[in-house]
Amino acid sequence: MRDPLRALRDARHARLLRASQSGDRAAFKSLYRALYEPVSGYVRRRVRTQAEAEDVVAQVFLQFVAALSKVDPERGTALAYVLAMARNVLADRARAASRPADHEALAPEASAVRDPYQALAEAEERATLRGHVAALPTEVQELLRLRYEEGLRYVEIAQIVGSGEAAVRQRISRAVRELRGAWNGTVQKGVMT
Repeated sequence: MRDPLRALRDARHARLLRASQSGDRAAFKSLYRALYEPVSGYVRRRVRTQAEAEDVVAQVFLQFVAALSKVDPERGTALAYVLAMARNVLADRARAASRPADHEALAPEASAVRDPYQALAEAEERATLRGHVAALPTEVQELLRLRYEEGLRYVEIAQIVGSGEAAVRQRISRAVRELRGAWNGTVQKGVMT
């Protein structure tokens, strides 16, 4: 079942994209404004500094402008297209810098800490989860981020990673089962009480 708000968003983006491709500058400004926050958020959660995030976002939108005439709204959403571009820019930068992936985003900080013991227990749980996630293949980690951190639908993730929707569903489901099993094994071994 498709979310009607997302369907409206995607239809609006497609309309703005087609108008932008026809040379409508106002439509492109609207499309840019609509896509900026999701792309910026996606990038900020994957880089270390605000300056680096701004550089990546600028690079993504420069590439988007350069490829604007080639984007086909019938093949996928505009949002998925620019997020795929962002993913590729980040991957290129990571390869160039040869730095390890940051797993902090998959285990966000708790919003309210009750006491120091609770804070310590939650920190240990996050560290354990990050360790289990880090043991997964990089491609699977990215699928989990796209689904649970970015909140994308399976079809959008499939478009971003260049795979079939069924394959994406299966890989995410398998990864969640593996994480659940690893987590339960950790709890049963007494690491987490």
